[in-house]
Amino acid sequence: MAEAQVPKDDQKIKDALAEKALGNDAYQKKEFDKAIEHYDKAMELNPDEMSFLTNRSAVKFEMNDLDGAIADCEEAIKQNKERGLHTDFKIIARAHARIGNAYVKKGELSNAIGAYENSLLEAHDDKVYTSLRETKKRKVEEEERAYMDPEKSQDERKAGNEFFKIGKYPEAIQKYTEAIRRNPDDPAPYSNRAAAYMKLGEFPFALRDCEKCLELDPKYTKAYSRKGSIHFFMKEYHKSLEAYKTALEMDPNNRDLRMDYQRVMATIQQTANSDEVDEEQVKKAMADPEIQKILSDPGVTQVLKEMSEKPEYAQKALEDPVSLRSISPQHSVHLSSHQPAYVQCSFRDQTAASVQVMADKIKKLIAAGVVRVASR
Repeated sequence: MAEAQVPKDDQKIKDALAEKALGNDAYQKKEFDKAIEHYDKAMELNPDEMSFLTNRSAVKFEMNDLDGAIADCEEAIKQNKERGLHTDFKIIARAHARIGNAYVKKGELSNAIGAYENSLLEAHDDKVYTSLRETKKRKVEEEERAYMDPEKSQDERKAGNEFFKIGKYPEAIQKYTEAIRRNPDDPAPYSNRAAAYMKLGEFPFALRDCEKCLELDPKYTKAYSRKGSIHFFMKEYHKSLEAYKTALEMDPNNRDLRMDYQRVMATIQQTANSDEVDEEQVKKAMADPEIQKILSDPGVTQVLKEMSEKPEYAQKALEDPVSLRSISPQHSVHLSSHQPAYVQCSFRDQTAASVQVMADKIKKLIAAGVVRVASR
């Protein structure tokens, strides 16, 4: 009986797949010219199979023929659409993704993003999604770098200063923001913008800018001064005191800083002696991690217990000049037998340094409004 004949078209398809397999093998061996020859033969035998084109594009990509790789993928996408070939959507998705990879390598990030998005429309792939996200991020970073110009940044900052002088604070903020975009490593516009935010009562934004300014330049005295003012207006007097103290350590002869520091001290004394409790201030202070840490100290707990039994100890903490001197930046620290009585009562056997640390903790609680002083 005669052997059945394989239809001519079916035989071509089988031969085309055999050529594809040979091309894949050559590709794995990095014999790229040979791989292309086999994929070309496969396409001649079966021009309806788009994977031959996309495989050839992979070879061209490895050979750094990026335009050739893009052209092959685009041809596969075009043929599938125009001829209604119903190619597996994963193959078409892969073609779009390879176009994206080629554009990334060429540095054409906008085209790459479009290709990755088209790929994900065909089929979701985690790797393609990651490539899209990373390419978008890289594009933003490159645009920001291209936008940077220190000279234009200074021009924008000066324009912001002019708006600030005439009380146009939103306009000043816009200019300072533009100055930051032009030169994000310059601390000055952050400090300027903080001042404008303060004028609008936007203290959290102002504080954020002060902290960024100090991150860039830890010795930027004006930022510490503004930070002190912000904390003062937010009734965070313990933080205000710290900021002014740091500023005065840098600029001890600054009269305005001294006056601001004294204003905070006076406010702390007034608040501590007041019969009215500022619930908002106390609530905010109790949420402060630093205050929480102090309150969790067993030594502090013992001192507070004794202060509740003898409230006059808290008053002495505010009135004792040696005690106040220990947190005043314009004087050096002097330890003596005149430490606050509430500290001595629990720490007679402790070192002078330990006593001072405890004194500072209690004073911080008083400044934060957590510890009250009995009325006289």
